[in-house]
Amino acid sequence: MIRKLDPTTHCFTKVSAGAISIKAGTQVFVAGRLITFAAATAAAIDTGALAAGTDYALYVTAGGLVLFSANHTSPTGYTTTSAAKIGGFHYANGGNAAAQAGGDATPAINEYSIWDEKFRPTSSDPRGMTLVAGAFWADIYLLGNNQIVDGSSKFGATIADGSSPPKIATLFGGNSTDTYGALKWWHANEVAVSVGKQLLSYAEFCAATFGTTEQTNVTGGLDPVTTQRDTEHTSKWGLMQATGNMWIWGAGELLNPTTPTVAAWLSTGTGIDARGSMYIYGAEGIKMPLFGGDWGTGAYCGSRSVYWNYAPSYSSNSIGARFRCDHLLLP
Repeated sequence: MIRKLDPTTHCFTKVSAGAISIKAGTQVFVAGRLITFAAATAAAIDTGALAAGTDYALYVTAGGLVLFSANHTSPTGYTTTSAAKIGGFHYANGGNAAAQAGGDATPAINEYSIWDEKFRPTSSDPRGMTLVAGAFWADIYLLGNNQIVDGSSKFGATIADGSSPPKIATLFGGNSTDTYGALKWWHANEVAVSVGKQLLSYAEFCAATFGTTEQTNVTGGLDPVTTQRDTEHTSKWGLMQATGNMWIWGAGELLNPTTPTVAAWLSTGTGIDARGSMYIYGAEGIKMPLFGGDWGTGAYCGSRSVYWNYAPSYSSNSIGARFRCDHLLLP
């Protein structure tokens, strides 16, 4: 349990690309003791060195040390009794976008991924998530195909798509081994629900992917296969492969008219608004949105790119998923 001077933010400060400290005035109950930090106190890694693409848990020990560890149960040399887990962060394999041209290749703590027990995602597993504009949390990485073990957002995972489908969620009849055999909209939604998350709405997608390099797909135009840094397509909040890598299933639906009102690509604007295109087409029926553009979509990709063409029963090796959840703020 923690007490903070400012309950509207987390109790940590990113000091540099690889350093973090607990804020002055923070109090932590651990092993029956109240630890008070009168001054900002630097956190140290429990063992080894920082590894890019890794989620770290932050602990306070009964002796008053602040540690971070890749072990999310307890730091090396301690138990769940002698060290209290009070937060965490993601050490990304590259920096966030500073403008609208993607990020950089320097590993760094993603400042928007920092959380504590009273300032965090509503999902029970906060790993691999980043806070978008202080409003909601989004997965840093595309969904991987072994999400039951890895969680829904992990660096270096095989991207879940129609050719590499995710495991069937155990809450919906899965046995931790069998896959869906495809990645239809229904599957993506089911996996999201099983981890306490949801598909992004169009409005949320537009916000979460701001900062990506607009109207471009991944360099080389090939299937990215794994979750990784694509420097050009990192967003302000640190979403990796934010656009131009995989279409992702989105929340919302469109009941197509018999005669579609738009039967081609429609630009979202010019100049500062040139941030991807929309496509609406198809016979009468429910169509689910796809966001962002894939590795071969070229200038149609972007933070406002949306494609309304496929029913929820469709699956493809170019369609993946990315999830979101609400922001939890406790006094």
